[in-house]
Amino acid sequence: MKTYKIIEFFLSKIKKEKHTLSYPFSLREFLSIMISKGFAVFRGILFVKPYLKSSKGIIFAESGAKIQFGHKVKVGSGLNLMKSSLINALSYKGVEIGDNFTLGKYSIIECTGVLRNVGSSLKIGNNVGINHYCFIGVRGDIEIGNNVIFGPRVNVFSENHNFDSIEIPIKNQGVTKGKTIIGNDVWIVSIMSGVSIGDGCVIAAGAVVTKSIPAYSIIGGVPAKIIKSRKS
Repeated sequence: MKTYKIIEFFLSKIKKEKHTLSYPFSLREFLSIMISKGFAVFRGILFVKPYLKSSKGIIFAESGAKIQFGHKVKVGSGLNLMKSSLINALSYKGVEIGDNFTLGKYSIIECTGVLRNVGSSLKIGNNVGINHYCFIGVRGDIEIGNNVIFGPRVNVFSENHNFDSIEIPIKNQGVTKGKTIIGNDVWIVSIMSGVSIGDGCVIAAGAVVTKSIPAYSIIGGVPAKIIKSRKS
């Protein structure tokens, strides 16, 4: 059997969906990949899986990857934590993650930043990929649907600082928490608190989404505006 066919077989088994590769991996490349993944599985079994509230299947955890307050976390199969990624799950209602979730290198999911402002909840569907250097601030509630992909350095928020008074420092005026919703089959960049993104939306690089967007929209700009509909 050709090397890339072996990789296809293992990927399909782990992800529970068919994977097709076109690159002709050499034996050397295959062994390098398998050794790296082997160490990640070892770290996942030893340092992550035992401390979660519940989990299914294999967990990959590359060097420096951490889950804090794992007793608040439920995950499906195929969890992949890349190098130095972090999930801080301290929150009232916890973190639920579906199957085939990847958290990119140096990306952070932070439910609680300071102890006087504990986060609410995070729900992530199946087949979600978060790219490198992303940040998700779970102060309010955040819901992410199925088949969602994040570009690198995406920021998602669920709170805003209050700043009505000029007599009181902003840091002492409290916050307003919102519910941020990202639908299914969405490709995104930066999302602000309280925004709902409809199914099938595409958000251009560098866009900052400050208002809710209807399904199947292509949007871009700062603040983001609808460019056109994918259905037109």
